[in-house]
Amino acid sequence: MAWRPAARCARFAGPGIRKPSRMPKALVAANEEAGPPPSAREVERREEFMRVAARVFRQHGLAGATMEQVAAAAGVTKVVLYRRFPSKDALILAIFAETLRRLKIGDVRAWKGYGNGMRKSLEAARSFEDGFILLVRHGDQDPAYKASHAALRYRTGQRLRALLWYPDPPPPRAERPDLLELSLEPMISFCNDALAYWVERGDPARDEHFVRWCGQMMRAWRHNAAELLNLDSPEQEWPFDTEGRLP
Repeated sequence: MAWRPAARCARFAGPGIRKPSRMPKALVAANEEAGPPPSAREVERREEFMRVAARVFRQHGLAGATMEQVAAAAGVTKVVLYRRFPSKDALILAIFAETLRRLKIGDVRAWKGYGNGMRKSLEAARSFEDGFILLVRHGDQDPAYKASHAALRYRTGQRLRALLWYPDPPPPRAERPDLLELSLEPMISFCNDALAYWVERGDPARDEHFVRWCGQMMRAWRHNAAELLNLDSPEQEWPFDTEGRLP
């Protein structure tokens, strides 16, 4: 049985990692505004406020931080902030929506080998660091934000599930192994937590060593999961993607 890259099987979902059937309206519309499309300057301003807010929320906590603190850190009045984000929850959901949007951009690119997916995720997480850390570390701590955290885990699960059957699509849900979710859940946590740890504490100069390590973990997981799930062995050993940056 051959195996498929996550970027090519986004439409498949397993029974244990469920795509939320109905996202909260606030999350769906977090980065949308009524009326005509915002100008480039307005988009830039919204991103500036989200970056500042994410930094404030990381410093003071999602529950403890206030819109007054965010406005002060941004150097604007609360009126200016509320004009774009009608509540603190709306602002937090906008931060999480932007984080997920950046992560998903890399998912449409072709898979090049072990480590490729983590490299793309690392690039996206670094581009919106505070938002990513907030989503991983604190997104499941309040019912208002759990849908965002679930969306993050669902996205990671899609990519892992796809790797098991690369380059073919996963089988229909009813035909998938009973222990599939057992094999996926711990690895989903590993991928998200390892990435958050490295974004927080890792040396960017050693990013390729981190990517290589993640690739080795991914390869070992794939083989162990295939044994657990009684899947056919892959016809070939897929390469590591180091993009020529490591010997």
